Amino acid sequence: MRGVGKLLRRMTQGDELLAEWDASDPASVERAEREYRRWLEQEHVAVRSDDGATYEPLKGDRLPVDAAEVILTTAMGGG
Repeated sequence: MRGVGKLLRRMTQGDELLAEWDASDPASVERAEREYRRWLEQEHVAVRSDDGATYEPLKGDRLPVDAAEVILTTAMGGG
């Protein structure tokens, strides 16, 4: 399991740090999970990245605490 993870919000000017957690610190994980769910409730979508180059879409409201980064962004329509 990874140590420290970051919850980021993708912005046009760069990523905004919303929370950091340490997998061995339950209080930091709980704070990050609350923040994660708060943004999901505002209809943001999330991806995880462990290497900064590949991104895996996330489903559900569970923060993957073993991720290096979880990045939130607004949902984009298309079609």
